[in-house]
Amino acid sequence: MTQFRDLRYLRVAVDDLDDAARFAGDVFGLQAGDRDETRAMFRSDARNYAICFSTAAGEGEAVALTVAREEDLETVKARLESSGYAPVYLSEEDATVRQSKSVLAVSAPNGVTVEIVWRPLHSGWRYHGPRDAGIVEFSSVQLACTDIGANEAFWTRGLGLRVSDWVGDAAYLALDDAHHRIVLYPSDRNGILGACWEVDEKDSLMRNWYFLQRSQLPVVAGPDRQAASGAIYVTTRGPRGLLMTYVTEMEKGPQIEQRGPRQFANTARSHGIWGSMTEQTEFLGGDLQ
Repeated sequence: MTQFRDLRYLRVAVDDLDDAARFAGDVFGLQAGDRDETRAMFRSDARNYAICFSTAAGEGEAVALTVAREEDLETVKARLESSGYAPVYLSEEDATVRQSKSVLAVSAPNGVTVEIVWRPLHSGWRYHGPRDAGIVEFSSVQLACTDIGANEAFWTRGLGLRVSDWVGDAAYLALDDAHHRIVLYPSDRNGILGACWEVDEKDSLMRNWYFLQRSQLPVVAGPDRQAASGAIYVTTRGPRGLLMTYVTEMEKGPQIEQRGPRQFANTARSHGIWGSMTEQTEFLGGDLQ
């Protein structure tokens, strides 16, 4: 089985690149990276970029995973094809746009492209955001799925990620020692639901919560703690409704894989055990009204 090195980047389609860039930097605290007429990239750690906002026609939205060796791309391609999917290599020009040496792309059942990248560009500069948000890492991606079973099969059988836990039918998927890097949520729509960013400590998360309140920005969910991962989180809404979340204290370690996936109740309290109020339907489970 191919071992993915990391969750690499997220590409999100936006209507207004300047507005998306202002939110990512001035509001959320990410560091501006490379930019051209149709793309604005932002850093959160040592990689050259972790999120790309794009207005490029036909480029679409994507989640990227990194492999360590060039031959791993062929291994992933063969696995996907044997599972009934149709991966393709992107052109050298398209790979360059993504700041990677080589890219294998495949469409997930919810319409989001998954890009398997080899030799993505790494930055030698320390991340330094425009304000002290305490961000240390690009943590995870949340995906909305109208067919949760098909998407879970794609990520597990097709790509080889493993289920850490289920909350109802929502699936937390791991690729390293973190509890999850991808979360699949049953939804009435398909696409990218949100992106989560790890902060260094609970104090940083709470400072960000106060910052959102002072800035009169919506607090979609939290502060609260996930029952499955133990992560404390607070969520706001960014460009085109993208959920942007600060998280800390997510469980990590080999014990997660050793104990196997657990089933949590399909209730709002499983998504937030502290009971903070949310109207985000994907976080309500069977408590959806």
